[in-house]
Amino acid sequence: MPAWTPYVSSELLPQYGLAVMRSNRWPGAVAFAKDRKFENIYVGWGHKFDADNYTPPPPPAAMEEYPVVSEVTEVDDPTVEEERALKKAQEEAMEAAEDMDDVDDDEDDDD
Repeated sequence: MPAWTPYVSSELLPQYGLAVMRSNRWPGAVAFAKDRKFENIYVGWGHKFDADNYTPPPPPAAMEEYPVVSEVTEVDDPTVEEERALKKAQEEAMEAAEDMDDVDDDEDDDD
């Protein structure tokens, strides 16, 4: 296998194209030139070409973020009427609790 593979960057307009050399031994290494100017670049993993093509093992399966229970399940927002009914029920419960406290206090005073 040759160390480099040459090609022209533009076959359509060769007068504006660059001469490009791609490395066969170090995938990601490229050299290009235009007139008297040239540059080299390497964007790769730092591994030489290997005919066996090492493939890393797949990552483990993703874990579930949260269990599916009612505490973390989204629900629709209540309507205004439902909010008013809930607030009214809470106020009535508070009044009933206060009445019970008053009755308990009266019984304690009688003793």
